[in-house]
Amino acid sequence: MAVKSGETKRPMWLNVFGISCLILFGVATFLGLVTSPPDVNQGDLIRVMYAHVSVVWVGFVAVIMTAIFGMLFLWRSKAMDDVWAVASAEMALIYFALAIIGGMTYSKPTLGVFWDWDAKLTLTALEFALLVGYFIVRGLLDDPKQRARISAVVSIIVLASLPFNWMAAKWFRTLHPSKSFDMTSSGVKDTMAPIFRNILLFNVAVAALIFIYFLFERVRLGRLEVKAEALEDSIQPRSEVVRV
Repeated sequence: MAVKSGETKRPMWLNVFGISCLILFGVATFLGLVTSPPDVNQGDLIRVMYAHVSVVWVGFVAVIMTAIFGMLFLWRSKAMDDVWAVASAEMALIYFALAIIGGMTYSKPTLGVFWDWDAKLTLTALEFALLVGYFIVRGLLDDPKQRARISAVVSIIVLASLPFNWMAAKWFRTLHPSKSFDMTSSGVKDTMAPIFRNILLFNVAVAALIFIYFLFERVRLGRLEVKAEALEDSIQPRSEVVRV
């Protein structure tokens, strides 16, 4: 199973998708930095919220996807499930790193320090540390199947910590603002002014599209890696026979 030269080339639709994401990112940045008015209470810090909330929400989705594909690998042992899991985990790691940076940026002018052992910040840091551990585990194991199985278990542990992070503002004493979007028995509770809500949702959508682009690109590369490994495994026994 050789890797054809055409398969290594990024497809045109993915290039177009990437350029579209870049344009939309520029629009989202303009809306957040220029179009959005200051908030009555937060002032210009509302602009940090657009990026911060966007990467947090998409980071949660990335963690969920990592665990789902990890569980799929545990169920059916398909190499591509591990590829999807790793791709999602890489994006989750990046998005949570950006979330921590955004939280620190917001914390400095409001609390006077970049870091405070607030429940929300601490749980986000824990989530990030668990994701780092996911890749440390992968780096310590040489056997692909064992590596995929153990990292899948780690991804489930990361998923189990997610509800604590999501509900931290309600469950723990925290200086983190309460959710402007909150699920209640009667539906979605929205306390934001329309202009802030619309700009936030646009930024979330753009962050999600960027996540999808890099996810597909990483999976494309992962598929090539799987084919290359399969080709190497098929050649290796023959080489050993020749040496004997």
